[in-house]
Amino acid sequence: MDTQWIIIILVCLSLVGSVAWVMPTPLQRAQAKIRHLAMAKGFQIKVGKLQGPREQGEIAPESHLATSYGLPRPKDTLRGGGMASLKKATWEIFKTGGLNTKGLPQGWCWNRGEGSLSAAQLSQLEILLGQLPSDVYALAITPIMAQIYWYEKATPQELDDVEKVLQELVAGSF
Repeated sequence: MDTQWIIIILVCLSLVGSVAWVMPTPLQRAQAKIRHLAMAKGFQIKVGKLQGPREQGEIAPESHLATSYGLPRPKDTLRGGGMASLKKATWEIFKTGGLNTKGLPQGWCWNRGEGSLSAAQLSQLEILLGQLPSDVYALAITPIMAQIYWYEKATPQELDDVEKVLQELVAGSF
């Protein structure tokens, strides 16, 4: 009789453990909530591989899975300037101790596109970077969209801050 109860208890614990294993963690639930709010605001959310800049003392830059929140740029942006215009409209910066920091605020470095922004654009960019949540670690602009990369440890208010910055980037002169 005792052996039967032990087997029943072990089977029940196994079932409970399996169910608990597939349940989302509190962090995953919070990320899902933020992503749902972001999609309702028109964000395009992507998870993919991102290669960062080469940091001081590194031989090769690291790449890792990253989550980006992006807003598309207007379709008529940069149509008349040709390839030179497209190159100037593509840049990427990271919050890290990288090698290329020219014109960026303390703690940020270029991954690509160094020298593509004017002094006025860099000044405006510095203001926008100050408005981002602290867990944002990269910002990228292409002719198609503006994207931020972050850890998604955010409140709905911080999502509003991200939205304002991205709207400024897609509507502004970047």
